[in-house]
Amino acid sequence: MKLRPLLAAALGLAGTLVLNAAKLGDPAKPLTLAKTVKGDAVDLAAGKGKQVYVVEFWATWCPPCRDSIPHLTELQKKFKDKGVTIVGISDETAAKVEPFVKKMAEKMDYVVALDSDRKTSGDYMGAYGQNGIPTAFIVDKQGRVAWVGHPMSGLDTAIEEIVAGTYDMVAAQKEFDGRAAKQAKMQELNSAFMKYMQAASKSDAKGLAELGNPLVAMADKDPQILNAIAWNILTSPQVKTRDTDFAMNVAKAAVAASKEKDPAILDTYARALFDNGKKSEAVAQQRKAVALAPAAQKAEMEATLKKYQDAK
Repeated sequence: MKLRPLLAAALGLAGTLVLNAAKLGDPAKPLTLAKTVKGDAVDLAAGKGKQVYVVEFWATWCPPCRDSIPHLTELQKKFKDKGVTIVGISDETAAKVEPFVKKMAEKMDYVVALDSDRKTSGDYMGAYGQNGIPTAFIVDKQGRVAWVGHPMSGLDTAIEEIVAGTYDMVAAQKEFDGRAAKQAKMQELNSAFMKYMQAASKSDAKGLAELGNPLVAMADKDPQILNAIAWNILTSPQVKTRDTDFAMNVAKAAVAASKEKDPAILDTYARALFDNGKKSEAVAQQRKAVALAPAAQKAEMEATLKKYQDAK
């Protein structure tokens, strides 16, 4: 894979501040948009009582946002006939967003719009204390903000429950409030990760193991965090001293934590094996990644597999 979330924005990391003024169940603010780049214009008030909306904040420069696009497209196709509309909102210029959306074509098959002076971002991201993208909000048929989170972490389930009428708003608020402690932990991990990356940016880096091992402990067997650590060590242009053996062990731990069911994590592990000269094992793991890959990522993973096979 070419893209992998930076640690600071890995799944589940970009999140809440300690205090959130807005609560789940509060009325959703109107979307103040400068332009709709793809699809029909969205009016939350007009859809009240009929539509469920997923309002996602993203940017063309954000790797995790780009990783989320195929997933959002799949969700739009799955829930379109159940009254769900997904709209991705960027605060970038039309000159940045329009060519990107055109290039993505059917891979980005939902409404895409531009924020107006970050007004919508303030009414959603700011109001709910969100400081990282991509972040998605679900607005239910009653016009309430019912869910907030990363589009790759729990959005599917929340949509299903809201559409089915089984969603527990009280439980969701409790979970949302509980993210503050996790956010503090993630800030500590990010700080430790930055120290590692700064050390590894030197061509004669020493003591990387002392900086790297605590990262694994702090990740607490979270597969996405472990995956982000390994991928950045393997691929970041900032790194001049690559501890590929350490990255391989971290990637292997991510595979175990994900129970070998995440194609992106298997892809990372295959890359780590390949970079350590374990070409046959890399091919085996990349085949697993290809088998599990969604349609939008399969071609890229197949190309990587061919690269490993040719090298073998």
